[in-house]
Amino acid sequence: MIINRIKLVREALHLSQRAFGEKLGVSRDVISNIEYGRVQPKKLLLQHMCQLYKVNLRWLETGEGEMFESAPAADSKFEEALSIFKSLRPEFQDYALEQIRKLAELQGKNTTH
Repeated sequence: MIINRIKLVREALHLSQRAFGEKLGVSRDVISNIEYGRVQPKKLLLQHMCQLYKVNLRWLETGEGEMFESAPAADSKFEEALSIFKSLRPEFQDYALEQIRKLAELQGKNTTH
């Protein structure tokens, strides 16, 4: 059932009902009511969930295929880092890039030993 798959998505993302709902623009109560089968999710909410969390709509509706279109954790970390980076003043962006380069260099040294 679709309500079970919604809960599976939330759990796969390691999100509480509150955090999951907030990102979708609904309350924890809405998510709870959907997960317990008290209300049916609207098609618009399902589409938004698929877009936001990169969920495979076919899987969500039918259970066929993979749950996610791509790796959600990696995508969300990248999107968060990019969002933070864009919000920085140019001089802080330069500093952040310098630190990222140093981390990449350090990682490269550690993987060669």
